[in-house]
Amino acid sequence: MPPPPPESGDPDLTECLRLLEAVPAAAASAPAFRRHWPSISASLAALSTALASPAVPPAAPLLAPIAAELGALLSAAADAPRLGHLHTVSLLSSAAASLSQLAADARLLAMSAPPAAAADSGVDALISRLRLGSAASRAAALEELAGTAAALPAPAAAAAVSAVAALLDSAGGDLLPSSRERAVAVLAAFASSGAACRFLAEEAGAVVPHLCRALESGGAGAEHACAALLPLTAASRDASAAVAARGGVAALLAACAGGTPATQAAAAGVLRNLAAFPDLLPWFRNEGALPLLLQLVSLGTPRAQELALGCLQNLTAGDGDEGQRLKVEAFQEGALACVKDFLDASRGDEPGLAPALGLLRNMASFRYIAEIAASASFAAHVAAALGSDRPPTRTEAALALAELCGNAAGGGGGKSRRELEGAVPRLVWMLEAKPAAERDAAARALAALLASSGACRKLFRRDERGVAGAVRLLDPAGARGVDRRFPVAVLLAVSQSRRCRKQMMAAGACGFLQGLMAAEVDGAKRLAECLGKGKMLGVFPRT
Repeated sequence: MPPPPPESGDPDLTECLRLLEAVPAAAASAPAFRRHWPSISASLAALSTALASPAVPPAAPLLAPIAAELGALLSAAADAPRLGHLHTVSLLSSAAASLSQLAADARLLAMSAPPAAAADSGVDALISRLRLGSAASRAAALEELAGTAAALPAPAAAAAVSAVAALLDSAGGDLLPSSRERAVAVLAAFASSGAACRFLAEEAGAVVPHLCRALESGGAGAEHACAALLPLTAASRDASAAVAARGGVAALLAACAGGTPATQAAAAGVLRNLAAFPDLLPWFRNEGALPLLLQLVSLGTPRAQELALGCLQNLTAGDGDEGQRLKVEAFQEGALACVKDFLDASRGDEPGLAPALGLLRNMASFRYIAEIAASASFAAHVAAALGSDRPPTRTEAALALAELCGNAAGGGGGKSRRELEGAVPRLVWMLEAKPAAERDAAARALAALLASSGACRKLFRRDERGVAGAVRLLDPAGARGVDRRFPVAVLLAVSQSRRCRKQMMAAGACGFLQGLMAAEVDGAKRLAECLGKGKMLGVFPRT
């Protein structure tokens, strides 16, 4: 055992250390100790290590029970001849169990190790009360912690998160419902704190079952549970799977249907996180999630609409069998009309615009749905969204435009075609955007537009930035994250123009195409041959 501290001003701590030294010698003289000695010895070692830690506060409530149990062991060893073997073994069995629990509590107390800043603010005292206090003391400590959780520094937040998780995990049915609700509220406060959220994620395995239980209870507890689950499910697939396996999808949908506006938004956010994992999609189909989510898009607050649209976008994003079925079911439930109503009612650049366009893009991957969307004048909304100040909105608009044009024979009628022609300059500008995802989306949209519309090809040829921007996307060093098939397709669409071929060669397309042909990128060889013919024709003057 490690030696005790050389000096201790706490008489209870001094007594515990004295008894720890005395028990092994007394046990050696009592044969009844042999059966329980391995367990008792491990508890003694853990207690000795924990009590030597500076994290144990003076006059800790745990010291008196430890001293009492150690004293009981010494008494049992001394009175063994008088008590008899069976009675002594029974006393030792009870004392060993109690001592093991006390050792576990002492380890938790030592692990908290509150820093000086936390000690000054009283967090160490709150943690001690959470671990060792009475029911009333725990409730009061939770109330105080809920008010200070967001302001705790990182070390104190880590200790407090661990203490609340241990309280929920160890109390079981002994924790009063009101205290359990307060504990969930504290976890929600930690989830909103940047310093504590990381530590909450580390305790996800311990707290998720309790958060799911609070979710099922409804009321304020459900709102706090959703707020706590939001960052946990965003950061961990395991946490998301645990929520789904415990019936969380049904409980979250119930919160979306009948909760307060804040609860509905938080529940929709958790559902959005769960829907990002393809293996969890069957839970949504089994629970009939689509009608409730579409209702929330129609009737919810702007924040709830944004998150519900994000959930629907994730649900319909997959290319597997489950994702394809969900796309069809979403269309049958009226998702396309719901998106149209949302876009018609949008004023300005709303946060929900990006997921709405993402949902439109997913459904338009079906030719039948794309043709209906094109005839319903979605092109005007998509083209307008290309002028957004938000890169995610511009990216989703370009991807939606690529699906509409690629699957709907040009994107619609006369008015729609005019809207699409107006999108060409914006897409050319996006080819030079900083985010790689935005440049890739612009190349995809331009490839679809130019392949389906001669008027769009003419507009693209007139803009000198267009060819140069597309050629830059062929450069492997300067265009990471861009699928080079699409800038190749853009250049092929205008390669019949002698002026455009000159621009391509001046921008260095021939050199980039050598590498793309080696990588067998679709269309690269054909474009290189087209540029090669242009070189040969330029050798001989026209007569």
